[in-house]
Amino acid sequence: LLSESGALGPEDHKLTEIIETNARRVSTIIDNVQQLSRRDYTTPERVDLVRWNENFATEFTTTLQIPRDRLVLVPTVESIEIQMDLSHLHQVVWNLCENALRYGMAMDDPNATVELVCGRRMANDRPFLEIRDRGPGIPEAIRDRIFEPFFRGVAAERSGSGLGLFISRELCECN
Repeated sequence: LLSESGALGPEDHKLTEIIETNARRVSTIIDNVQQLSRRDYTTPERVDLVRWNENFATEFTTTLQIPRDRLVLVPTVESIEIQMDLSHLHQVVWNLCENALRYGMAMDDPNATVELVCGRRMANDRPFLEIRDRGPGIPEAIRDRIFEPFFRGVAAERSGSGLGLFISRELCECN
């Protein structure tokens, strides 16, 4: 309703678009959590992963209001066709990129970047997508637990539900 107001300026319209994008994202997350109980439910679609990454990077940086150069795209080939439920792909990549920014480096570090690297494996020509940061990595003491539901790391200041990596893994497995 706010976005329909004629009294909003360009900045306010941009903010309402961000609110709408996040509301849709949260709704999709809720739907995907519900789908976990029906693990066999996916709607796979064919998509060019390189082009999808470009669109994702624009949406991600715009929504989080971070400079576009904080999310670097590193394609190793011109086109990579994959088949996956696109809402699942979006949720997994969003979660991993957000984690990379939040835990892999300081968000206020102007030189910190996250890389989306896609290509094909040399051994079997299968497509891959990696999300890379230059942070300290996951401490060895908790590596075996990071995919457990509600696990939030060792630091008390960790925010979130502790479901992100658990849901991401489940969504990848059902695809």
